This record gives sequence, C-alpha cells and structure tokens, in this order.
Amino acid sequence: ALVGDAAHLIHPLAGQGMNLGLRDVAALADTVAAKESFRDLGDMVLLRRYERARREDIRALMIATDGLQKLFSVPGPLAKIVRNSGMAFVGAQPFIKRWLVSAALG
Repeated sequence: ALVGDAAHLIHPLAGQGMNLGLRDVAALADTVAAKESFRDLGDMVLLRRYERARREDIRALMIATDGLQKLFSVPGPLAKIVRNSGMAFVGAQPFIKRWLVSAALG
C-alpha cells in the first residue's frame, strides 16, 4: 500500500502533501484495524478497501489543485484582475474561508 506523495500525482501548488499523507495513514490504519483475521496484510481485497476509502478525497484534491494551476497559468492583465478579484472575494468571506480550510485539513 502506498501512502503520501508516493501514492499520488498531486501538484505541489496547494501544499497539501502532508495533510494528504496523514489522511492516507489514518485510512490505512482503519482498514487494517477492521480487517478479518484470516486476511493477510497484502490481501488484494484489503488493499482495494483502502484504495476505495481514499478515492474521493484524492480525486477532489487533484481537481482542485489542477484547477488552481490552470487558473494561475493563464497569462495577461485581464486574467490577473479576475484572479485577484476572486481571491479578494474569497478572503473577505469567513464562511468560504472556513470551508476551504476544513476541506484542506480533511
């Protein structure tokens, strides 16, 4: 079973590698703790459970980081104005900021 940066192709843009790795370790520990006594730690059924448990979190983070990378790679002054306005809007909204922080921390 792979965890952390070894298991994912996440752009480092968002700096979420550590948080993602900790959530991987927690999910793997839960999967191992819940395993049937007859299953070996390398049992494919067990490994698939871990993979399924992590799938949505990883997919959401990949979509978010890919979107941010694409957003910030658009050149030009208009794109810069739109990005800065969007960031200022998000920064001024406590509910949105709390939601983003909560999502990032898992």
